[in-house]
This record gives sequence, structure tokens and C-alpha cells, in this order.
Amino acid sequence: MRSGFFIQTGIRGVERNQALKIISSMLPSSIVLFKSDFNNEAELQGLIKDIQKLYAIEKGIAPPVFAIDQEGGNVVRIPWLNYNPSNYFLGQVNNEKLTNYIGLVTGNDLYRLGIRWNLAPVLDILNNYNQVLLERSFGEDVETVAVNGAAYISGLQNQGVAATAKHFPGHGGVLEDSHQTLPRDKRSMNALLNDAFPFKAAIKAGVRAVMLSHVLYEELDPDNPATLSQKAYDLLRKTFQFNGLVITDSVDMKAVSQNYSTTEIVSKSVGLEADLIECADLQTSIELSDSIQGIDSDKLKKKIERISSFLPEKKVKFKPPSEVLQSFSIISNRAFRQIYIDPGKHFYVVLLDNTIESQVAEEHSIASILAKSLKENYFDFTLMDAAAFRGFNIYGIQMIIVGRNEHLKDRISSITEKCGQNRCVFISTSISKDTGIIPENIGYIAAYSSKPENVLGAIYRAMKFF
Repeated sequence: MRSGFFIQTGIRGVERNQALKIISSMLPSSIVLFKSDFNNEAELQGLIKDIQKLYAIEKGIAPPVFAIDQEGGNVVRIPWLNYNPSNYFLGQVNNEKLTNYIGLVTGNDLYRLGIRWNLAPVLDILNNYNQVLLERSFGEDVETVAVNGAAYISGLQNQGVAATAKHFPGHGGVLEDSHQTLPRDKRSMNALLNDAFPFKAAIKAGVRAVMLSHVLYEELDPDNPATLSQKAYDLLRKTFQFNGLVITDSVDMKAVSQNYSTTEIVSKSVGLEADLIECADLQTSIELSDSIQGIDSDKLKKKIERISSFLPEKKVKFKPPSEVLQSFSIISNRAFRQIYIDPGKHFYVVLLDNTIESQVAEEHSIASILAKSLKENYFDFTLMDAAAFRGFNIYGIQMIIVGRNEHLKDRISSITEKCGQNRCVFISTSISKDTGIIPENIGYIAAYSSKPENVLGAIYRAMKFF
């Protein structure tokens, strides 16, 4: 039995040749890619081809399924692709045709690159201000999340790329980040089932994979998070009648890694109804693979069948026109407080988040793209990062400040002080729930994403062009 078959591993943080050596030994059935694994498309394609060659030529077996978190918005692993503005924006528009189209676009791009599995969409309801969700969610309304999630799944899978409904049965009822701790959802069973409704819609739409959350739902199972809970698997498999592939969230996250041993993780996931254990850390994946060898092979037969057959066929032959998504990205913003800047005069653009924005997001700079676009239109501006902004003390000027979740960070006092004597517009790259934190004298535009086109569109709205 090939124990690595039941693992989806990451390789980030490991030197390329060493990673290939470990993969050659473990032979996982799926590899999840991160932005840190490559710098451009040539490197991405080279990595995929090296691994495919390792499996096909050296081992004589089918290559692994390459997976990625290309959700859109602020969670993208391939930033040069034309990704969607954010799920929250799509929920605000609430046009299932547009959402389906975006699934087609994403699927077309990933399929071309040899990536057949997208760990998206997020189907969590935004009940609380959970900083790990925010713009990743389609919104607060269950029906909106369900409809748009199903539409995205359909578009993605028609392009031959498997979709993943996550994080079952819903991560939106807690405030804690499962990357850091084990969240406990103390709500009633009715509330949990209400949040799980979008997953029913996803299953009806034919979603190929479901990812379970690292949240402990006290009314469902007071002892284990969903990823390690027989009761959670029963809810998905028996009550919701899902017969497709089930995968855990990454088990190197502290919610489980700090509370359960490797042996416990294996016995309570693949040992139950999970088909694959996701683990972004390659070294931990080796330990998991070793533990899987102790599982009765009869329990693994159905898992092998599901893993081997879960990829959808490509049904769409045309390439979705990119202009539609580019146009929506430019206009996908909303002004909540209309204070404008004069485009004919000098202004500053402050990028507070030109680094990693969350546990889920990965670093990719938008500064150069913004600068190029603004220069091409002959605007007189100065680009500034967070460090320069902290020491900035010029007054009587125009300033556009771009950042995510201002209320969650130690910066509001500085913004309030500097904008007291300047004409300022704040552009939020997340959801628009922090308007009350930003002082009334500062304009407020929600861009819903740090995608360059989104931010540029918000800047142009701040200039009163639309």
C-alpha cells in the first residue's frame, strides 16, 4: 500500500531538489502549490513538469493532482492571473451568471497550467468579524452564499478543474483563527445546520470535493474539531449524502497540530471518512504517511476509488473573454463616504499592506503595477509604504490610504492624526464594516480586494471619474 496516496502535501520552505527527493519517496496523490514555490509562470511550469516526470518516467505511475488556493480577492497563489475581485464583492453584486463566468475564467487558467484542483470556493457565512474570512466569504446571507457558491463551482468544474466547498460545516460562527488556535463554536445545532446550507447547494451542484474545518462545534462533537470528528463526517456523508472526495484543512495549522499527535490526526481523519489529509508542511507529511501505514487496507479501498476518479471532465472548449472580468474589477468598489481628491494636483498613495495580509494570503506587491498605471496617465503622485507613512509629517496635501481591516491593526490613531490636516480618502481592500472606525473627515471607498485593478478603480472613483 502506498501510504502517501492519502496525503496532499505542500513543499514550501524546502529546497527544490530536497523536495523532489522526499516526494519521490512518499509519492503523495496531490501536491498543493503556494506562491513561495515559484516566482513566475516559467518556474511554475518547470516545477510541475519536474514532478510529473518523476512520477511518470522514474516511477511509472500517474502523476499527482496539483492543487492550489486560487480563491480570488486577497487569497491568490498566482497573482498574475486575471482572478476575481473577491467573493464578498460577488455576493454584493449577487449575479450568478457573473459568478459562473468567473469560475469559467479561473478554471480555464488553471487547467492551462496543469492545475486540476482549486481549493475553492469558501462557503462560510460571515456571521462574525472573523479576520481569516472577511472578503473571502460571499457574505452574510445564506441564500446568497449558496447561489453564488454553486454558480462558481459549476463554472470551474466545466473547465475540468475540481472545486472544493470549504470549510464544512462552516467557519463563520467563530472569531478565532484556526491557523493560530482551536476555535469553539458554541451555537445551537439549528444555527450550525443553517450555516451548512450552502454545502447542500454545492453537493447538489456536483462539487467534487469538500474540505472540513478545524473548528470544534460543541453541539455536534464536544471533543473534536470537524476534521477529526466521526459525527461531522456522518453529517456530511450520511445526512448530506456526499459521496465525493473529503479532505481535511491543513493539519499543520495550530488548531490541530498543537492539540493532537500525528497518530491521532491520522486515526481521526483517514482512519474515519476523510480521503485525504492536507498538510502544507512537507516534513510533517512524512510523519503522517508513516502513520497511515498502520491503517487496515480494507478501510482504504473506497478512498482510493474516490481519489482516483474525482477530477471532472473539461466540457467547455472556448476561452472566456478576459475583458468582462477586467471591467468588473475596475468598477468593483463602492464609495461609502464621498470625499474626493483633485486629479490635477499632486497626491500621495500610501500602501499600508504591501506585504502578507493574513495567515491565508501570501505576499505579492502591487506597488509597481499601481505606479506604472498612474504614470501612464500623467498623474502627479508619490507612492509611499507603511514605514514612510509612520514618519510622515507634511500637511495641507492630498492623500489616498490603501489598507485592509484597519480596525484590526495598530494604525488608526496615526491615520486620524495625519488626516486631521490633510484631504484623505481611505480605500479598504476588505469588506466595508469598519466605516465607523474611520473618522468622518476621511473619505471611505471599499475595493473588496488588493487586486491591482480593484485598487486602481477605487483610486479613479476617489478622483470622481465615476
